Amino acid sequence: MRRRVPLALIAALAVAGAACGSGKKPAPAVVAMAGQVVSVSQLQTIAAGICDAARQAATNVDTARQTFFGQSHDGIHLIARGLQDKHRDAAATLLETKVKVEEDFVNPPPPAKLAADLRSLAAVTRTSLAIFDVAVDPCPT
Repeated sequence: MRRRVPLALIAALAVAGAACGSGKKPAPAVVAMAGQVVSVSQLQTIAAGICDAARQAATNVDTARQTFFGQSHDGIHLIARGLQDKHRDAAATLLETKVKVEEDFVNPPPPAKLAADLRSLAAVTRTSLAIFDVAVDPCPT
């Protein structure tokens, strides 16, 4: 009888094998978070969506709203749930910063303020993901 190996395990072993002998700690391919196995690329996409929304906020609040809620919002909740076990203060900071952005979408401030609040959320998200050893780039300026 053949046993199936989970794809996440295969990916994690491939990354570990690629770094073997390099002397460097390999970047994870997947992360255990809130009782789930989440791919690093999914987490990076969540973070990138916040940056995309910040860029869009300067010219089109509706597009920024769609990007934020479509690409990042639910993922931020996932990250916050994962942080509950590792770093409760970081979870609170992430959620508080997210709430500020949500309030901005309900009562939009000037576009520059909305973009700044989204960039702040992106920075907090980047710091939060670093707790899981997941690196994401800062928003382009």
